[in-house]
Amino acid sequence: MTASPLISAFQVSPYSMGVDRKRSVIKTDPGYYVAEPGEVIRSGMVVSLNASQRVIKSVGTNVLGIALYNQTSTEYATVVGEYIQLNAGVATNLKHANLLSPVVGPPGLGVRVGAALTGAAYAETTGADNDYVVSYVNGTITRVVATTTIPDGGFVYVNYLYPLTSADLEFEGRNFWNLQDDVAIQDGKITVCHDQATIFTACYDPQKTYTLNAKLYAGATADGLDGYVTSDSTGDYIGRVIQIPTASDPFLGFRFTGMAVA
Repeated sequence: MTASPLISAFQVSPYSMGVDRKRSVIKTDPGYYVAEPGEVIRSGMVVSLNASQRVIKSVGTNVLGIALYNQTSTEYATVVGEYIQLNAGVATNLKHANLLSPVVGPPGLGVRVGAALTGAAYAETTGADNDYVVSYVNGTITRVVATTTIPDGGFVYVNYLYPLTSADLEFEGRNFWNLQDDVAIQDGKITVCHDQATIFTACYDPQKTYTLNAKLYAGATADGLDGYVTSDSTGDYIGRVIQIPTASDPFLGFRFTGMAVA
C-alpha cells in the first residue's frame, strides 16, 4: 500500500522530537495497524506486534517498523552536547529540568556526561562512588568530589531528554484536536513505516555515541531500552548510521532495513 503524499506531509518542528519528516524518506506508511491501548508510543520508536496483533514498543525482537504517530500525553525532546562547567561539588544547572530518567522512562535510559561528544563517558553514581550525580527533577549535574575523574572546573558535554511543556507544544503545533496523542483521535490506528527507508529519529539511547556506517539495533528489554534505537547488539539489527547526532542537529539518521524477516 503506497501512502498518498497528501497524507505524508512534512513536519517541521523547532524541537528535536519524534521523526523528522522533512528529511526522512519513507515510501510507504500504512495506517491500518491498531495500537495497544495504554501503550506509550512515541513517533520514531521501534515497534512490534503483540499476540493480539496490536502495535507495542519493540522488546528487541520481531521488529515491525518505526512508529510515525504518537500515543502519549507527554513528548520528549533530545539534547546533544550541552556544554557546561563543573566546579567542586556544586550542582550545575542544565537548560532544562524534569529530565527523562530511568525511573520515569525505560530503565536503560539516562544522561550521558563526557569530556567529548564521542568516545568514553564518565560514570554516573548509581549507588557506588563514581564521577557525577544527576538530579533528574532539577536538571543538575554534580561532581562527586571524592572519587571523580572530572577535573575541578572542567567542561563536559551532556546528552539527555526532557519533556516539552504545554507552551512548547502550543508553539510546536498540536493536531487539530489540540492533543499530542495522534492515535486516540484515529480510532486507535497508528501509522508504521515497515519497508526500507531513511529515518531521522530522536528516539535513540542518548547515553551511546554513534559513528557513520555503524550498525544499529532495536533496544531490548535486557538493556532496558524497549522501543529505542541503540548501538547495543542485544536486539534485532535494524540498519546503519548515516548521520551522527550533534549539538546543532540532535537527530540520529539511519537506513532502516525494513521489518524483520525469518
